[in-house]
Amino acid sequence: MTAARPPNPPAPRAWVPPPPPGLTLRQRVEQSEREQGLRCDDISCGLGPSDDDPEPTADLARVIIHALGDGNPACAHAFHPACLVSAERVAGWAPDDERERERTGGPVEVSCPVCRAVGAVPHDDWKKGEQALE
Repeated sequence: MTAARPPNPPAPRAWVPPPPPGLTLRQRVEQSEREQGLRCDDISCGLGPSDDDPEPTADLARVIIHALGDGNPACAHAFHPACLVSAERVAGWAPDDERERERTGGPVEVSCPVCRAVGAVPHDDWKKGEQALE
């Protein structure tokens, strides 16, 4: 008669922290501000409400980047013109020949600061963003 061996206990698993409960308070506030049109999708939106200035006074119109050629939205993100111009300048996407752009008044090619989708915005919207940054 052979003695039955007890089953091997399972190997202990490494401890991992539990998943977070959801969005932080700041993320919830910023999401609500986006839904109300006060903040754009730019991570460094400078026109949205802040602790120092809870009621923004700037023009809060938002621009959508359109795909080159067909005019459909290139992505789901929307930006204040000034935030888009600022982000494009930082990324090096400012128009190459500004005098040529002003002469033709054609669309300005940009890249979405969030998802990097390439598209264009109307020249008038680009100029509004430049003027807001001056």
